[in-house]
Amino acid sequence: MTASTLTPQELQNIRDLAAQWGKIVARHAFGEAGPGLQTDLTTLEQVAAAAARGLTDGTLTALLEQQAQTLPAQQPCPDCGQLCTVHQEPRLLVGHGGSLTYHEPVCHCPACRRDFFPSAARLASGRP
Repeated sequence: MTASTLTPQELQNIRDLAAQWGKIVARHAFGEAGPGLQTDLTTLEQVAAAAARGLTDGTLTALLEQQAQTLPAQQPCPDCGQLCTVHQEPRLLVGHGGSLTYHEPVCHCPACRRDFFPSAARLASGRP
């Protein structure tokens, strides 16, 4: 897979994989026999929505953590260039399917007394 965009086929492969996980979720929710005839569509949709939300949360959390792990332990301050330690602070992200807490990489420069957020653009350019 490419770093910035996915092809329609790659996206379809991901959807197919998630569909296979849907079968596992169904077994966990209702057992091997499946839902009884008394189970209505609303209940089935609730199970599917909870699974989709969990899959979204887990996927985004894993991907954001992978991105954050690529940052060096210290980043130069954009103002003075002093190396500052990267730490994480919780940040609420709101997306199409809901919200999740992201442990965002943050730096504080004691010399400038400012906070800044390490940026992939700064890393790619090689400039503070």
